[in-house]
Amino acid sequence: MGIVNFEIDVCALSDVGMVRTHNEDYNKIAKTRNGDLFVVCDGMGGHAGGATASKIGVDSICRYIETNECTIPQQLLTGALEYANSQIFNESRANPQLKGMGTTACIVLVRDGKVWYAHVGDSRIYYYNASHQGLYRLTKDHSVVQSMIDQGLISEEEAQHHPDKNKIRKSLGIKDTVEPEPCQMPLTPADGDMIMICSDGLSGMISEDDILEVLSTTSDINEA
Repeated sequence: MGIVNFEIDVCALSDVGMVRTHNEDYNKIAKTRNGDLFVVCDGMGGHAGGATASKIGVDSICRYIETNECTIPQQLLTGALEYANSQIFNESRANPQLKGMGTTACIVLVRDGKVWYAHVGDSRIYYYNASHQGLYRLTKDHSVVQSMIDQGLISEEEAQHHPDKNKIRKSLGIKDTVEPEPCQMPLTPADGDMIMICSDGLSGMISEDDILEVLSTTSDINEA
């Protein structure tokens, strides 16, 4: 079912970086009954809340994918995000110390040689096409500045420095319902292509040109 060799084709990394003292993100890779699964969540709502939300998000998504039968992948991924949303929301209501916590989420499912994906928030999924040496953003941020870009009010460059660049319009756990955004069609990658999932801790700190340069100059995923 899968086309991914977890020993050599996959690298998962969380780094605290040079600005903050702790991380609120969480990631997981898993072989499931429905395919190879990759999940990244980036929490918000303070240290305890953000870290808790991202872990509940990842664990809930993985549990949903593993226990439900897949007939239409987009519906499976949407259901997983809706389920994770309910788990985080219920936990925040049950524990006053976690009130207001939430998280972004990106899911990639590799199944039968195809890559399906879905997201909520401003964490991103990128596709590197080796034959064209091109980098393509597969997701569109659910953010205030992205809405301004769509309306032609600011440019992509201006968005990088806008005071509202960290405000998102959708996340898991803030409300009792959420509207995830699944892909319309899957990708069919070729040998050498890469899928990169990241939080804004990466995409908000370095440019897509820099990301492309790294991915195009090494075939070793761990080195990249």
